[in-house]
Amino acid sequence: MSKTATQYVRKPLEEMDVIDDFLFTEIMSDEESGLEVCRIILSRVLMREVGDISFTPQKVAPGVSEKKHGIRMDVYVTEKSNDGAIRIYDVEPDKHSDKKTGLPKRSRYYADLIDSQLLKTSVDYDGLPELITIFILSYDPFGEGAMYYEAGTTLKTHPNIAYNDGVRRIFLYVDGRLPENAGENEKSLMKLLHYIGRSTKDNVTDDVTKKLDDIVCRTKLKEDVGVRYLKSWEREKELREEGRIAGREEGREEGDLRRLISLVCKKLTKGKDTHTIAEELEEDDDSLVTAIVRVAQDYAPDYDLETVYEAYISQG
Repeated sequence: MSKTATQYVRKPLEEMDVIDDFLFTEIMSDEESGLEVCRIILSRVLMREVGDISFTPQKVAPGVSEKKHGIRMDVYVTEKSNDGAIRIYDVEPDKHSDKKTGLPKRSRYYADLIDSQLLKTSVDYDGLPELITIFILSYDPFGEGAMYYEAGTTLKTHPNIAYNDGVRRIFLYVDGRLPENAGENEKSLMKLLHYIGRSTKDNVTDDVTKKLDDIVCRTKLKEDVGVRYLKSWEREKELREEGRIAGREEGREEGDLRRLISLVCKKLTKGKDTHTIAEELEEDDDSLVTAIVRVAQDYAPDYDLETVYEAYISQG
């Protein structure tokens, strides 16, 4: 069976892992469960107790202008520590290994856009809170086999001098290896990452993963979650088919399809939704636009035309 044929086989809800987008979003949509999971992840990644936190799932940060690309963060967390300091976290589970070369620039763009939302008029730059982006990945982002990678800004000509711009970028590989002489904190983080990557009873290995597993099981057993998952899958499958049929019925030549995809991508960079895009493009039947948007969203924020076009065609 080809890769294209297996790509869209529906994964049973009971087999979904925390790193899967649908399950992670469902967990975060429950305020109590979402708050607990945020606390679990942050405390293990930072290797300390976290202060008072609040979170927003699926938070959207618009572009700095109508022509600039916005972003959607999986989880946006604000922490107020005991000393009054404010820290911002963007937590991003990701299984799209085909996009790993773009991770550094993606994290750069996310950080810049988040900062643009945080600094109010007349507030000094020192007022910017510390910003930590945390990518939890099913693939090794840098090919060294490590569990933990962290990037920061340095003064390259004088590396012994601290250059603290308040931005940290953490990349966690769920199957990565521990560093030499790893302590208990690193081992605890590995246990958590193993469970996030494969949320099975075999990976429930301590009190924290047991607590997370309880949340996962409760979420999967909710009747409305199962219904939403089935509907979302059936709708996505239907939209792909509708898009193919619409394309054939309208007899779109390759050039016409490329032009449509290009227009859709340009409007996505402006943060416009599917319905608005279809209206502005005067598409009476918006199923083709919807199908293109579904594919293109996997290639944000760049929306490279050739990449989106080839991905769309491969579904035909």
